[in-house]
Amino acid sequence: MSIYQRFAPFYQRGPYVHFSQELAETVLPEYLDMINFHPVTLLDIACGEGSFAVAIAAAGYRVSGVDQSAEMIALARERARAASLEVDFSVEDMRNLQFVEEFDLVTCFFDSLNYLLTVRDLQAAFRSAHAALRPGGYFIFDMNTIHGLAVNWMREKIYVQNEADNFIEYHRHEFDYENLVATMEITIFTRSSAELWERIQETHRERGYPIADLQFLLTETGFEIKAIYGSLRKRTELQTDSPRVFFVVQKPI
Repeated sequence: MSIYQRFAPFYQRGPYVHFSQELAETVLPEYLDMINFHPVTLLDIACGEGSFAVAIAAAGYRVSGVDQSAEMIALARERARAASLEVDFSVEDMRNLQFVEEFDLVTCFFDSLNYLLTVRDLQAAFRSAHAALRPGGYFIFDMNTIHGLAVNWMREKIYVQNEADNFIEYHRHEFDYENLVATMEITIFTRSSAELWERIQETHRERGYPIADLQFLLTETGFEIKAIYGSLRKRTELQTDSPRVFFVVQKPI
């Protein structure tokens, strides 16, 4: 079973939606204003349940969203319908996007690219993003750093991520230092009746990549690296202990 199937409806009930809305409503628009870039069309790669894509569409962008999880895309379409917004959602593999249209801006947030566990797959995703952009367009994305996966994730190996009256979500982390791969076991207990609880479990794996390797792959793909941040919201420089890295890259004209 692939990830984000039975977990999908619980994901959208967690803290993730709040972060998506903040990113769409303030962080990204303020950054785009700062660099004097005003896109009209936006492609959100690994859009999940659509909270970021729908929120940014509400700001007036013409948005498409892709995700490999059919369950997530179904939730995203329902979110757009509920908001009375037109967003083009489709089930796609980020390593092999099928678009004729070229976009002004491509985004990929919330460490989705870390799920690509080989350099070949990661470069394929970069090439797909590059192909989807018009000349002069920007690709903005984030990834968990090696420090974030090996240190920050491992500070709490087991913890409660989300809790409600009818379900509780546990996360358990391990890190493979040889292969730089973090494993997150997600266990959810959900109430199926007044007396019975059902257990749902998924395994998620993310790989950390050296920053120099990411820079090389992006340049090799044909991007120009415009900025690297430890925080896009604060526009702070990347530090050795930054848990996350944000890249702003451009397809040359």
